[in-house]
Amino acid sequence: MHRKWRGRTKRTDVWGPGWKKELLFIGFLLLFAGLKQYLTYNLPIMAVPKGIHDDWIMVHLADTLRSGQWLGEYNDLTLTKGMFFPLFLALCNYLHISYLVGASLFYTAGCVLFVYALRPLLKPYWARGILYLALLWNPISYSVQAFQRVYRNSISHAQVLFIFAGFLALYLRRREPVKRQMLWALVAAIGTASFFYTREDAIWLLPFLVVFVLVYGGSLLGLFWKERHKAFLVKLVLLALPFVILWGTGQTIARLNEKHYKIFTANELQDSGFSKMYKSMMAVKPGEDIPGVTITREKLSRMCEACPTLKELEPYFDSSREYWAGEEGDPENWEVRDGWMFWIIRTALSQAGYYTDGATANQICLRIHEELEAAMEEGTLERQATMPSTYMSPWRTGYLGELFGALWDSFVYTNTYEEMETLIYLYSEPDDNGGIPLFERITGNMAVWYEADLLELAGWYADLSGMENVSLQLENEAGELLQQVELLESQDIAAYMRDQGLYAPGMEKCRFLVKYRQQEESPIFLCGYRGKEKISSYLLTEELSREEGPKAWLNVDWYWDVPERHGELDQIAWKGTVLNKILLVYQVTGPLLAVLGFVAYLWLCWGYLSGGAKRRRRARRTIYGNRTEEKAKASRELEKWLVTSSLLGSYLVLLLGISYSQISGWNAILYWYLSGGYPVMTSFGVCALLFALGRLFPFRHSQ
Repeated sequence: MHRKWRGRTKRTDVWGPGWKKELLFIGFLLLFAGLKQYLTYNLPIMAVPKGIHDDWIMVHLADTLRSGQWLGEYNDLTLTKGMFFPLFLALCNYLHISYLVGASLFYTAGCVLFVYALRPLLKPYWARGILYLALLWNPISYSVQAFQRVYRNSISHAQVLFIFAGFLALYLRRREPVKRQMLWALVAAIGTASFFYTREDAIWLLPFLVVFVLVYGGSLLGLFWKERHKAFLVKLVLLALPFVILWGTGQTIARLNEKHYKIFTANELQDSGFSKMYKSMMAVKPGEDIPGVTITREKLSRMCEACPTLKELEPYFDSSREYWAGEEGDPENWEVRDGWMFWIIRTALSQAGYYTDGATANQICLRIHEELEAAMEEGTLERQATMPSTYMSPWRTGYLGELFGALWDSFVYTNTYEEMETLIYLYSEPDDNGGIPLFERITGNMAVWYEADLLELAGWYADLSGMENVSLQLENEAGELLQQVELLESQDIAAYMRDQGLYAPGMEKCRFLVKYRQQEESPIFLCGYRGKEKISSYLLTEELSREEGPKAWLNVDWYWDVPERHGELDQIAWKGTVLNKILLVYQVTGPLLAVLGFVAYLWLCWGYLSGGAKRRRRARRTIYGNRTEEKAKASRELEKWLVTSSLLGSYLVLLLGISYSQISGWNAILYWYLSGGYPVMTSFGVCALLFALGRLFPFRHSQ
């Protein structure tokens, strides 16, 4: 019912009989969202600055984005990870929102959107409330490795909810006006574009997207054929929006990378000369069969003999092999599993000096790719079948049984919430480059060091009259010596000062790295001496970065004075207790929900397959009004079956991919790699039970 108001159409049923219930429901959502936010906002983060290939590169890229330098300097790490998570960190930092607050709000938004997306199927407020609470308090959203750790897995579960919310809402509202669908198309676009440019393994959602396009597109064409209404064709065009935005996002990233690094790609591991080269390397058949190792040492040696360009890299391959092979066995004979071998190749390319820019690295990789392909065509190297994904290990005899075993293990693992916990006394290990302060600065959250009494300072000090007889030392406020500072080699600084026209003899040795354990809290000074004469003094603070005086220059690369934070942790320890008790509830009920969800789903399948034909025949025999009602019921039954099937199917595809990685390449059954699957499985179980309950006791459809 509509009426004209000031020249515009205004709905008169907005404030209908159910508006009070709707406001109460919104209040219910906000209440528990606020409680969740309160319990998680000031937890300590897990900073892993030593993880340069994972955690550190994410934070480093966020730092360069925040400072307007795109992705910073180009090297073998720059274009190996999706850039959305660094962008997420940089955006939170720009908005002065801490990382934990941002991640928690992002996930909460996903929960709300998913619940509202299923509103046509879950009419009662209590049913949607149950689904919301089950998703909101899922332990994946406050666990150490998928929330407190500053890594991209912490937003995967939110992105997945955005994707399912957007696409399922479009299908369930296919008869509604186009304007109401645009918001859901945008939600689907945000989820899809962000997820596919966060993780390289986002392909596990591709089957869902393909099936959705076929089902939704076919449904719209069928409706247009019956009703001849052009709105259905407009909705068909709107369906393309998420995929156009996905493509456009990739093109934008690639063009920016071309501008800065001379290579047109969004990610070198997915689309570049490196990915083609590595695909060819995986295609060469090894001379010995080692489980989980496709590029064996023996095979790499043969490839080097057959490929002149690869031969140039051979001296560099072993330099990082021990790091990736682990600590067991003989270092001379270690083999690197498939999950990490590509890092050996990239490190070798870097050490050989090819990562000067993207064009140079890409050209070398393409040359190696062409030489390997030529060698396999000539028969110098034997070719073997590979998997569709470049980095997946080739299929081996005996994998089928192992795959089903790993699939069961991953199913049990996810539904028992194994290994999850929330930690308050979560200690981060410091590294040698001052990484933990960088994590804190970018995230706005606190980390906790093992060494809470440590002061660390690094940089260089150059006396402009010469470094002969110059020394540095730490002093307290009273001028008492705390520690003598050793001056280290600094050829780069000497070259830099020559460029500035300020070189003085001895500047080849002016760097320093200071680690001092404090006995008590007091101001500390870095003092320069020539002989016994004090010529400079600097109070050490976090603001101290560069001092260019007429007699001496001081540059501080990093300085941190580890704060004592056990008092703060003691104050929030109760939060960890509460969250871990909620986790315990999920660990106890998770297996039961999985079993009941599967039973309910099988019953829904049987009911749809056996009852659909009867309902359609009954609809043809009834009068027009009842016929319409019967058709609507049949349509809702189909929608419930499609929703639960899409959730279950996507969850199983993820488990299948992770299980294959587990048996073939690396230890993959870990909850942070499976993080996107937890809300999907929870949604499946809860929805299947609610839909089955609705068949037994039909819900009232009033709002």
